Amino acid sequence: SSIQGSNFRLVGDSSWSLPQSCNMAADGYTMGKIWNPSLYIGSILESHEHRVAILPKRIKDSMPSPEPKPGDKGWLYRVLEPYYSRECVENVMQAMLEGQISSGAAWPRKMVQEICNLYKVPVALPTSSGASALHVALLACNLGPQDMVLVPALTMVAVANMVKMVGAKPIYCDCAPGSVNPSLAELREKATPRTKAVIVCHTYGVACRDIVAIRDLCKEKGWWLVEDICEAMGTRADNGELVGTFGDFAVTSLYANKPITAGDGGWVHARDQKHHDRLKSLVNHGFDPAYHFLHFEVAPNAKMNGLGAAFVCSQVKTLPEVMEYRGQVASWYRQELAGISGTLRCIEQRQIDAPWVFGVETNDRRSRDELRDHLAVHGVETRNYFYPLHLEPANFYGDEVGVYDIVLPNAERLAQTGFYLPTHSFLQPDDVLYICTVIRAFYKSDVTIMAPPRVHHWVDVERSKLLKG
Repeated sequence: SSIQGSNFRLVGDSSWSLPQSCNMAADGYTMGKIWNPSLYIGSILESHEHRVAILPKRIKDSMPSPEPKPGDKGWLYRVLEPYYSRECVENVMQAMLEGQISSGAAWPRKMVQEICNLYKVPVALPTSSGASALHVALLACNLGPQDMVLVPALTMVAVANMVKMVGAKPIYCDCAPGSVNPSLAELREKATPRTKAVIVCHTYGVACRDIVAIRDLCKEKGWWLVEDICEAMGTRADNGELVGTFGDFAVTSLYANKPITAGDGGWVHARDQKHHDRLKSLVNHGFDPAYHFLHFEVAPNAKMNGLGAAFVCSQVKTLPEVMEYRGQVASWYRQELAGISGTLRCIEQRQIDAPWVFGVETNDRRSRDELRDHLAVHGVETRNYFYPLHLEPANFYGDEVGVYDIVLPNAERLAQTGFYLPTHSFLQPDDVLYICTVIRAFYKSDVTIMAPPRVHHWVDVERSKLLKG
């Protein structure tokens, strides 16, 4: 069928052809073969319906529904809100006045010291994002085209992307029953003689329950262990230790939705001092300390600028306090939602319960979507759980055709039934009570929804108070 407004025509299931009378150069068409259709699909196709028309049925049947929209006034409660203080702004002003704005300025070095103090590690390098931090860590693992990396199926797509970008192959592992993370058993099931590394993500800030056993297995097998703590900064494992201290490397994100933030940015840290020089080179084009413009390997520019480092520097030491408050928010949700057992299940609870976001799971896809729509009507923003990595359309358009035929039932079920609620440092008990009352009213018609305790843009007012000191 023709695509309106385009000279392209869909042929069969997945190929494109040009019109018979087409002068490619004159008409502005890309010359030669389109090697990666996923790079072009958005400009060729005009709507999301067209984008998915040629996808395999298994992907189309499991794709998430369109996102709920708020009312005319917008969201009363956003899923996440950046939280920072006057000191952050003053540090940025100081950096600007002193010209300390680049990656080579003093502020990134100060940030490194704060990270090393908190995590008790000898090596940390600020980066431009959590994804670039993971890219650098995987480059440091010296992975090649024949190497396989065990990754969770239920996590952010950046994890699989970075494995592919270093030339290795991601092997997707299911969640353990009752968990948002794989356990030791799921990793063992997918391991092969070509396995060279494991990435543990502590998804949604829930510490992987088998992290100690996974660390021991990696040591036994000689595998690299990389902890992605982008959603788990300040999260503690069941033994009380900070996640991010078990692996060879740990990486994190400082995006605006994280407990501490630079707006964008991240870092990579290592438990062994021997990794310092290589990591420092890898974040900076592969520069060699002895020969300034002599490069011995291909490497990205993953550095963080001085303004971002100045903004986040004072926040690092507050992370334990921020996560303690996250634990309080989780306890409010668990208390208020306790009476809906059987129809709504709360996110996995570990020994130290302070998830980055508070998730819930419904009995089926339809009730999940209807509940999210109901919450949106009342001004409450939500987010679906991750779409499983093995089902991502990028696999169909890329080099992993057929990987979506793998069945990972636990991750797939969570993706169809799970979503998370507003979770941030501005929330108070009355806010959680209102959100949970809206949820209870969805399941019980006799529940009366109270007037919301806030007005629109209330968080901006609270943030202004913080910035006034």
